[in-house]
Amino acid sequence: MADDRQFDTILFDLEGTLIDFQWRLAAANDEILKTLIRFGIDPDIYGKTPDYACFYNTTRDITAVWEKKDAVQLFDQLSLLYDKYDQDALRRWAPYPDTQHLLTRLSAAGYRMGIVSNIGAWAANKVLESFNLAMYFEIILSRNDVTYIKPHSEGIELALEKLCTSARRTLFVGDSRNDIIAADRAEMPSCFLSKGESKTTGQNADSATFQVSSLSGIIDILSAQTF
Repeated sequence: MADDRQFDTILFDLEGTLIDFQWRLAAANDEILKTLIRFGIDPDIYGKTPDYACFYNTTRDITAVWEKKDAVQLFDQLSLLYDKYDQDALRRWAPYPDTQHLLTRLSAAGYRMGIVSNIGAWAANKVLESFNLAMYFEIILSRNDVTYIKPHSEGIELALEKLCTSARRTLFVGDSRNDIIAADRAEMPSCFLSKGESKTTGQNADSATFQVSSLSGIIDILSAQTF
């Protein structure tokens, strides 16, 4: 691999980025909120339009001052819910038509690759194994590997640490505003894929370093860099 490349590592989100987006967001958010209310949490704390990531991360902050057993009980319930919607989506997930081609090209060119996903470990590993994609990645980080999920930068920073690489030499590719915010917070270049979750939420990510409408566009971005 040439020393003058801008990037030597590519980190990807998973659902909506490498595989199609199938999480039932509205149903999940509704059921999560009902669970939080049952535990006595004021829903107004989460703002007007919270999403599953806001629920997860804000609840981490709220329960930081709770008795440990109460916090554990709540997150056990939340984990079951998130796993439920992971498993529901797993029945429909499939890679995008250009996923395998992209990963093969990047691997052949010597790029290191990893995944930082808000999906749970079991579902993430299952879908990657099912479509023979796991072999491309040095690291696969899931919701179960972090305290806070994206848009928090914890997962990305953990991936950089484990891969012993720097943010400036790494490109993060994601399909949601939360993905790009996480990359911004890690001070990392990012590429926004305008499909997947963003098609469901209608939220763009204008702060991304690059914008593509398909995974194949990443090849054009990398080809434009100095190799």
